[in-house]
Amino acid sequence: MKKTIVFISPGPTYRPHSELYESQFKELSKNFRGYIFTTSSISETFPIGDFTYRSMKYYSSKFRVLFFLFFCIWNAFGFLSKREKIDLVISYDPFLTGTIGCIISFILRAKFVPEVNGVYTSDAEWLDLPDTIGIRLKRIGYDWIMRFVLKHSDGIKLLFREQVDPFKNIIKGKTIRDYPCFVPIDNFKNICENKEVLFVGFPFKRKGVDLLIEAFKAIAPKHPDWKLKILGWYPDPDELTRAIDGHSQIYHQKPVPHQEMPQHIGSCAILVLPSRSEAMGRVLVEAMAAGKPRIGANVDGIPTVIQHGVDGLLFERENIDDLAEKLDMLMSNPDLRHKLGSAGEMRARKEFTKEEYVRNLTDFCNKVLN
Repeated sequence: MKKTIVFISPGPTYRPHSELYESQFKELSKNFRGYIFTTSSISETFPIGDFTYRSMKYYSSKFRVLFFLFFCIWNAFGFLSKREKIDLVISYDPFLTGTIGCIISFILRAKFVPEVNGVYTSDAEWLDLPDTIGIRLKRIGYDWIMRFVLKHSDGIKLLFREQVDPFKNIIKGKTIRDYPCFVPIDNFKNICENKEVLFVGFPFKRKGVDLLIEAFKAIAPKHPDWKLKILGWYPDPDELTRAIDGHSQIYHQKPVPHQEMPQHIGSCAILVLPSRSEAMGRVLVEAMAAGKPRIGANVDGIPTVIQHGVDGLLFERENIDDLAEKLDMLMSNPDLRHKLGSAGEMRARKEFTKEEYVRNLTDFCNKVLN
């Protein structure tokens, strides 16, 4: 009989009926059954393979955390009333959903696994927030919550091994695995090559947008026919505007729906992720699948998805000169761009597929449950 897993994701989940969203759970249904608790634009329940999707309507209210907590607990008591056995609870993060996961796994007497999808102990995580007493207290609170959640877990899912090194003393003996998160890559193709360096993401400082702009400015006179596109949402547009400073080869592309991302990535020449802190970088996997050469900071989990000199280039963290050198190297050499892009695409179709993700998840879940 299949084991039963409950996934808890804070949402809001967009396009849950899409094949891209459903495919991972349909593949996972070969080995498990279960439930997905999340928030979305509407409340609904429907099957995805052997899983049942249950969403609560997303509210922008400051009480939405409590609403979602009650939603999950209500469903947990529903399982108890029907005497339905839940074997494992998996939360999206070690904070809100991690706390909820702790509570309902205790109620259901199930095992519990939090995912750690960020480098939450890095100072860079807080660079884009004001240095106020409130933010400092929030950081202390996050650290305490993460310690509590990790301590009460049975297993921990990471993106790279060193992610929870600051908590070594409380995670001894737990089942810990690191492997990439699920990134739907089927729609990403190499469409064309415009002479364009692409960055995708936010926030401004943590993602190193300032570093990329300065590095590009340094080599732009040598490449007058190239552009730098900054694609992302920035609540303080003045910060980005000041950094660009009217440069004719740099422009801001406002955020686009995710279904439009294959067009943007598939038509660039180079994708850059210059983050000061990054657990993995989903956009690096998407660019890899599109056969695009990538440049990333040699920090945290980025080296797990860029093999330097093989399928991309790494530069020293926060080193603008090194980043400028790597940009110039690729912008000047179409053969190198093709070589790195092709190697990345081959790797993506082997290591970052839906089937490989489900295999890793299945092995991990079985290890925790056994």
